[in-house]
Amino acid sequence: MKNLEVSCIKRAFIIYGIMMLVAIVTFIISLVFYPSEEIFKDIASKLPSNSAELKGLDKVWMYVVNNGFTVPLQMFILSLIPIPFLYFLNVISTTIITGIIFGFAIHVVPDFGWILVLSSTPHTLIEILAFCFVASGLWTLNKSIVRKVSNFFRKEKRYGLSILEAMYNLIRVYVFIALPLFIIAAFAETYLTDFIEHVLK
Repeated sequence: MKNLEVSCIKRAFIIYGIMMLVAIVTFIISLVFYPSEEIFKDIASKLPSNSAELKGLDKVWMYVVNNGFTVPLQMFILSLIPIPFLYFLNVISTTIITGIIFGFAIHVVPDFGWILVLSSTPHTLIEILAFCFVASGLWTLNKSIVRKVSNFFRKEKRYGLSILEAMYNLIRVYVFIALPLFIIAAFAETYLTDFIEHVLK
């Protein structure tokens, strides 16, 4: 089990590296071929609508519920479908949307855009890392499900980690690594972002 957790952590950081590369490429592309205002408004409309009205711990709780529970639940449901990597859609979309928003912000208002990017970077990095740990745990679960389903059509059965073992590993990774990261990201997004903005203005 310990080796399994180590491999899960290594895989999470590999995924994280790939997502950072995707974010950088998306950011650069957005600087060169920035999206129209309609696309930007469509992206912005998908963000939590009541975040501006909430303050303090209420805002923290909203971020924790959305990023720490709702999105991981969606990823978990997708991982139950015996199709590899389907659960990565949330991580990839979050990364791409972040790159687009950062690039567009710099295009529209360069001075404030850079402040937005610099102030939002800390919580964004932590948040995406948390999603990568969830995806890493789901990778093991989905692999077990795919193998279980494919064994129905194989004469020679393949063996590996059971679904229950994969689920246990997923719970441990989520509770002890991903969820704390989501909570840290929520506090950073609520308090640190405003602090950095205030310092840079």
